[in-house]
Amino acid sequence: VDESKLTGESLPVDKRVGDAVFGGTLNAHGVLLVRLDRSGEQTALARIAAAVAAAQASRAPIARLADRVSGVFVPIVLLLALATLLAWWLLVPAGGFEAGLERMIAVLVIACPCALGLATPAAVAVGTGRGAELGVLYKGGAVVEALSHVDTVFVDKTGTLTRGEPELVACESAAAFASADSDALLALAAAVESGSEHPLARAVVAAAARRGVPVREPRGFRAAAGHGVVAFAGGREVRIGTALSLQQEGIDATPLEPRAAELAAQGATVAFVAVDGQLAGLLGFADRPADGAGEAVAALRAMGLELVMLTGDRATTAQAIARELGVTDVRAGLLPEHKAEIVAERRRRGGRVAMVGDGVNDAPALAQSDVG
Repeated sequence: VDESKLTGESLPVDKRVGDAVFGGTLNAHGVLLVRLDRSGEQTALARIAAAVAAAQASRAPIARLADRVSGVFVPIVLLLALATLLAWWLLVPAGGFEAGLERMIAVLVIACPCALGLATPAAVAVGTGRGAELGVLYKGGAVVEALSHVDTVFVDKTGTLTRGEPELVACESAAAFASADSDALLALAAAVESGSEHPLARAVVAAAARRGVPVREPRGFRAAAGHGVVAFAGGREVRIGTALSLQQEGIDATPLEPRAAELAAQGATVAFVAVDGQLAGLLGFADRPADGAGEAVAALRAMGLELVMLTGDRATTAQAIARELGVTDVRAGLLPEHKAEIVAERRRRGGRVAMVGDGVNDAPALAQSDVG
C-alpha cells in the first residue's frame, strides 16, 4: 500500500491479514478486503482536516497586540485633534475656528504614520512582483513581513528535499553468477519487473531504459505481496525478493548480506535476485535528492537559519538523505499531527517558523507555522 500522501513514506508498505489500512492511501496491486472501523470525523483524513482548521482559526499573538494598540491609538489621536480644535477656537484670542481646524488637521496628519503607510505597500508590491517572476506566490503582505523574521525552517523530506519516487541506485552481481555483468543482471531483472506495477519495478525498468539495456517479454509472471516476483526471461527462471523469500525457496543470500547491510545503512531498500535457483545479485533502491536541494539547504544555512527535517519515513532513510544534503537535525517516523506539534512547540518557545512541505500529510504543520 502506498501511504506516501499520509505519512511521507516513499516506498510502499507491506500489509498482512489484520493490519490497519487508512483512507486516502493507495493499494499498489492485488485485491484488499477491508473492514470499516471508523468513518466520518474519525478517519485519518478528517483528523488532518480538523487539525488544519484549528491551526487556521488560531490567531498570532502579534495580531492580537496590533488590535489592542489600534483600539487605543485611534481614539487618542482623534481626542487630541478635537482638543486642538477647541483650544485654538475657544482659548486662543487670535485663533478662531479656521485656525483651530488647520491645527486639528495638522495633528491628524502628523500623528498618522504616513511614511510607513506609503512605504509598506510599495515594498510589498516590489517583493511580491519579484517573487512572481521567480514562480513564488505570496498570500499577502503579512506573509512577506512574517518571512523576514523567520529563524527556523522545518522541511519535509519526501517530494520536497527528494524526488518522491524510488530510483535504482545499485545493481551488483554475485561472484557465483555465470555472467558477473551488472547489465546482464539488470536485463533479467527488468524483464521480470516489466510485468509489475510496483514502484520498485518501475524503477528497475526505468534504469534499464536509461542504460539502453534491452528488456525481454516475461513468461509465467507471479507476484507474492511482501515477498517478491518470479518469472521466466530468456528461458531462465528469475526470482526477485527479500532474503527471507529466497531462503524459503532454498536460496542462500548470505554472500551478499554484508553489502545489503551497507546499502541499508545508507537508506536504501534492497532486493535480491536469483537466477535458476542460484543467487545472482542484488538491487538497491532509494529516493534521491531533488535537483537543487543541496544548494537550497546550503543557502538557507548561510543565511543563519536553523534547518530541521521532518519526515514520516524511516530513520535510516532520513539520516542518509540528511547526510547527503548537509542537514544535521532530523526528526523521522512522524505522523502529520506530530509535525504540527513540533512546529507549535517551537513557536511557543519564541521561534519564528517556516514550514516547507508538498502534500496533504504536511498540511497541519503548514497551517500551524508562521509561514507555510
